[in-house]
This record gives sequence, C-alpha cells and structure tokens, in this order.
Amino acid sequence: MSIVSNYIWEKDLDGGRNPVSLIAQQAGIRGREICLFCVCESPQGEWGGRVTEQLVDWFHKICLPACGGRRQPVPEELLEEELYEIERELPGKDRGSYGGLLLMGNRFYLFGRGNIEVRLVNCRYNRPQMKELCFPLSGRIQRGAGLLLYTPLLTEKLEQEEVCQILHGEGRWQEERIARRLKELWQEGRSRGNTGPVGGIYLQVV
Repeated sequence: MSIVSNYIWEKDLDGGRNPVSLIAQQAGIRGREICLFCVCESPQGEWGGRVTEQLVDWFHKICLPACGGRRQPVPEELLEEELYEIERELPGKDRGSYGGLLLMGNRFYLFGRGNIEVRLVNCRYNRPQMKELCFPLSGRIQRGAGLLLYTPLLTEKLEQEEVCQILHGEGRWQEERIARRLKELWQEGRSRGNTGPVGGIYLQVV
C-alpha cells in the first residue's frame, strides 16, 4: 500500500494574504508508508504557521524514529502529547483551526479542531461515494480510499456529488492529476462566486 497526494493553496480574488498553512510529509520505513498531512487556518495571526512548523519538527524528530523500532507505535498515542502542547498554545476560542491525518502503514488517526473539514472518497468498484468524517477518529484505511482535508471555502459552492465526481476522475492515482482535480474544484467554486482564499490536501491510497 502506498499514498499519492497533492495540494491546493490559493489566495482570494484580490490576491491578499492566505491564512492557510499546509503539511504534506511522507516517508517509507520498514516497508510502511508513514505520512503526516495537516491543514491549518488562523485568520487572526501566524498561529497556523507555528503549528505546521511544530508538527513537521515532531514528525522528523519523534515520529519517524519511533516507527523505526521493532514495536510499531499506535498513531493516536504517539501524537497525544504533541497535540496537548498545541492546544495549550491556542490563541483563543475560534481563532485557529487545524485538521490532520497521521498514517502509519494502514493505521490512521484523524485529529483536529475548528472548521477544517474531512471527506472520505470511496473509489472502489468504480462507484464513488463521499462521506464526512469527524475528529478525532482512528482505524485502518483500505486501498482505493481517498481523503480530502480542506478549508470549507474550497467546496462551498459545489454539491457533494460534484466534488466526488471531480476527485474520482481519470488519473486519480497520479500526483499531477490530483493537482489538476483540486484546481478544478477551486475554479468551479470561483466561477460560482467563491472569492475567498482556500487550502486543501487530497490523498489517494493505492
């Protein structure tokens, strides 16, 4: 099992500041894919950027060495202390949102708070279906599944069926095609009047 992914990050129509920060980290250890994806949004300041820096640092200094041992750690247990520190540093209620996925082999942990959204796209049997997921959530992920982590403005003007069909399009197993699909989502929303900044990550399990 492996992961292909890509992201979308676009400013608002006037080209102003985008308050979204993204993480997309992947590594292979002992035949397993170890991944950390996260979307942070902090309209009131630079908190989101600090969170992404903190999580990337944790991924390389704590997570990857732990996954190199004989005993495979439990994703939520490994990340628990770091998330506690992040929550302690929150600037205030409703001032920051983040949503992420930690994946170790086929075991995953969804974590976050605030308005970042997550959708599961089941592409198996050529009959794509989309389902909303909530934080926190842990379990095992299967081949054929796709996950979209994003700020709500990315799909605000689109129906769920439209989002599902766009993401399920040809070439969903290739990074460059994923980037095109995300751009198509953004352009369709922009054509319908969505002028705000957006950010999102889509990953496909193959």
